[in-house]
Amino acid sequence: MGMPKTFIDLFAGIGGFHWALKGLGYDCLLAVEKDEAAQEIYGRNFKEKIRKGKSTLNKLIGDIRSLTRSNPEDEDTEIMPHKIAARFKDEFKIEVGDVGVICGGFPCQPFSKSGAQKGDKDATRGTLFHDILLLTEALKPEYLILENVRNFAGDNHKHTLEIIVSRIETLGYDIEKKPITLSPHQLPENKGSPQVRDRVFILARKKELKSGAAPIEVAKHIDFIKKEDKPNWDASSILGARASDKYKLSKAEKSWLRIWEEFLKLTHDIELPGHPIWSDVFGNPPVITDEMPEWERNFLKGNHKLYLKLTKDPKRRKAIGGWLAKLHKERKNSEGEFVRIIPTSRRKFEWQANRAFKDGEKRTLKRLLIQFRPSGIRVKPATHYPALVAMTQTTIVGPLAGSKKPRPDYRYITPKEAAKLQGMYHIKFGRQADTLSYKQLGNAVNVKVIKYLAERLTGAVPCETP
Repeated sequence: MGMPKTFIDLFAGIGGFHWALKGLGYDCLLAVEKDEAAQEIYGRNFKEKIRKGKSTLNKLIGDIRSLTRSNPEDEDTEIMPHKIAARFKDEFKIEVGDVGVICGGFPCQPFSKSGAQKGDKDATRGTLFHDILLLTEALKPEYLILENVRNFAGDNHKHTLEIIVSRIETLGYDIEKKPITLSPHQLPENKGSPQVRDRVFILARKKELKSGAAPIEVAKHIDFIKKEDKPNWDASSILGARASDKYKLSKAEKSWLRIWEEFLKLTHDIELPGHPIWSDVFGNPPVITDEMPEWERNFLKGNHKLYLKLTKDPKRRKAIGGWLAKLHKERKNSEGEFVRIIPTSRRKFEWQANRAFKDGEKRTLKRLLIQFRPSGIRVKPATHYPALVAMTQTTIVGPLAGSKKPRPDYRYITPKEAAKLQGMYHIKFGRQADTLSYKQLGNAVNVKVIKYLAERLTGAVPCETP
């Protein structure tokens, strides 16, 4: 009997794991997702057939604890693993040995240190990761593929990670103690996508399995490909030929970019600093106090130094003065007070594109990627996109960004284009609001990264290391 090419999709979101494993020929036995809007998208995209003689594929469950508790609201009603297994057999026709992979992007919750003194099992109790362990112990899948945010591999979560490794080992799995950190832009060009999205991946394989690759071998392979030459990503590669007018910038947004475009022309012969440019402190020496954090003191000093450099030449000093007047233009508010028209965050500029222009005369926002962030207007080379996030910081592409045919004007990337960055080329959102689609994509796992790891862990592709 061959190994089952099936999976259970926990904390499924809009189906990143599903897209990846489906691409490797795996069938979904069960999915768990609590968010109703994500459930709607998941169900819309994965209408699968019935597995002969077994369970209905992709039965969607709202609460993981409805599988591991007799009362999902009561921590004390936890079901023993052998009874969970019996429940799966009765309710879903899923038996021990039927599940190839349990996967999921689990929530990051602190584990109990007092519980750790009693044992690792007590330390995880009360967290949703504990429910993953219960299902793993009950169903005994061949592999585990779990995902979390980049910070999960940091010192603040060292205790949590140690417990996770220990608990998974106790259940009879090989697991690499140091999790894999990987972004789609670090993969080979035909395997990845132009997005910087570092995430942590925990891989595990049953100890008695001889097929596939041990997690430590996958980790070595990832370390190897990270050291190879990076692909020459082109941000325009995911752009469609046309986009609706609703993705164009507003009149105000265009005016902000025009003002900062003027700044680039005024400063063409000066290498701009890597620190944020705060136009509000241009002019008189800044007031620096001991109470200020060091980063703020450094920013203030750096901006004053930049201002002095820009205004050393009398002609440019006058031009900078005229530019600041536009940026700091005021009007009366409803209370009769004069306030600046352009918001504070749009009077700050984060220039991260020095390497995009050898000649300062050719510097232009039109060739760059732009984000309107709370910290300022951030601009980057049109190679790979910043990580999609579950907030309203959707990337703007300049009309000349990338190697594709120029576009008429600045515009936001569309949800369909954002989905391409996540490897979800065929996802259907229906009539859902774009803001919700962007949020869901920002929360999703990257399909290409999951597929790359899964095909090596399961042996679909040899895990080559030097």
